[in-house]
Amino acid sequence: MSNAHLTSPVFRHEPCVAPNPDPAAPMALVLAVDVSVPGTLELLAGCEAGSHHYRWQVETGVNSLPVVGLKPARQYRLEVTLVDPQGQRFSAAPLTALTPTLPTHSLDFPPLRVHRAERARMEPGLTLLSVRRRALGRSHRMTPEQRRFTTEWGLILALDEDGDIVWFYRSPSRIAGVATLDNGHLFFHTARNSPTEIDWTGRTLRCWGAALGPNPMPAGAIPVQAVTLHHQPDALPNGNYLSLNAVPRRIEGYYTSETDAAAPRRDQWVMGDEVIEFNPQGEVVWRWNSFDHLDPFKIGYDTFWSYWWVRGFPQHLDWTHGNGVHHDPRDDSVLLSLRNLDAVLKIDRPSGEIRWILARDIGWSEALRAKLLKAVGEDFIWPSHQHNPRLTPEGHVVLFNNNVHQAIPFTGERVKSAAESLSRAVVYEIDETARTARMVFATPADPQEGMVSFAMGDAHVLPRTGNVLVDFSLCFPGLQIETFDANDLTRVYPDDLPSTPRIREYALDDPLHPVFDVEVVPLHDVVQMEVFGVARVAVPARVAGEMQA
Repeated sequence: MSNAHLTSPVFRHEPCVAPNPDPAAPMALVLAVDVSVPGTLELLAGCEAGSHHYRWQVETGVNSLPVVGLKPARQYRLEVTLVDPQGQRFSAAPLTALTPTLPTHSLDFPPLRVHRAERARMEPGLTLLSVRRRALGRSHRMTPEQRRFTTEWGLILALDEDGDIVWFYRSPSRIAGVATLDNGHLFFHTARNSPTEIDWTGRTLRCWGAALGPNPMPAGAIPVQAVTLHHQPDALPNGNYLSLNAVPRRIEGYYTSETDAAAPRRDQWVMGDEVIEFNPQGEVVWRWNSFDHLDPFKIGYDTFWSYWWVRGFPQHLDWTHGNGVHHDPRDDSVLLSLRNLDAVLKIDRPSGEIRWILARDIGWSEALRAKLLKAVGEDFIWPSHQHNPRLTPEGHVVLFNNNVHQAIPFTGERVKSAAESLSRAVVYEIDETARTARMVFATPADPQEGMVSFAMGDAHVLPRTGNVLVDFSLCFPGLQIETFDANDLTRVYPDDLPSTPRIREYALDDPLHPVFDVEVVPLHDVVQMEVFGVARVAVPARVAGEMQA
């Protein structure tokens, strides 16, 4: 292979670089090259902060390539080289580019506070945060304008290993969890019940919508025969997608209280979760309905909160509150988190059979009790209103344990206070043969930072380092929560307070000192900031091992 850098008409026009014209993702640069032969295009982007190396496969003609991951407000020198199929290298004249500045801190763009970023001990890549905001106060008491402020805005931030924002995406709708697909694109749900795929220039490539729901689908959405599509979708190896679909059912003689089993009962509309698999054309090819497999009269706390009331289902109760679905390719099974039942289920996808349940042994039918895992080890932490279980690289299960309530209705158990409800990420080793669960890691409780994530939250075990990346979605340092009952208007509830999400990465050998620690700050404490989910992803087209100054 020749290492000589030659000038040649392989560049039919000199390459050029420009800001991304789409205001949804203004920090991406667009490199345009027009080449006469296919090959590998290399870009070296350098400034005083260091340099990054990118590589793309390009075809003959004009190629528009997004350059993502450069620090804001920096002057970069860009060196462009084409390597042809014979290995010859052809260089274009160097370019310069000034990256955009970040928006001014405002209610549309919250400030960050970086406490620690130990690059040498961190998993490399970008940290994606799905950031949300909400007006203070209970959802069912919001004015229409407060509701629009809360739901018609979303932000995905990408942080580099220093905690600097190097890319962001503005959404006209609130975003749930975010992940990348095998093609490198971003994939998430919005509050419009719409799984959405975008590229790094912010362009919407595909989106789907719940065709049977009470709210209109986004323009251009592919219809899915579903009532709701919510929380975070999961891509399957076969090219299809898993999603949660909450469906209503009228149940006779249902509870009217979660604290008094003897309270008069009446017929009620109840929302229960269905897991669906749909293909890219929107066709539903598999369903698993919780009403068909679980007892709707086994309930948990928050059954009577207003979650579904404000989403188009007035006075509908929230029985299961599914909040995480994840595919296990090892045996074609599905992990399902049911928040209000304090339970994680593993479901065999071909048969629909429940393979095991990670939950306390209270209130389950005799048939389902046989599916319960037994705890092994001292100080075992049971899931309690947990969120988003995932498979780890070792085959364990990691989840974010919100840890609120820690009690089950009608048992006489005391609902734990906020001071006793610190949220944690937990990793479980499941032995399906012995039907046991053993806790192998948990992040330390941190009372001083007020990590009482009443809802949302996320955790990942990272593949290269084994570090644990955690999103403490709601934190209330120095603020006192008096109740977890949204209908108790006499005491302070989490939604009444500003919250400061905290993103941390823990090394297993020293979990008391996170190697990465970032806050999302609620400006002037007039809003509640939330981070629904977090992910560590590769920088698009960047070559591993880039140099730093």
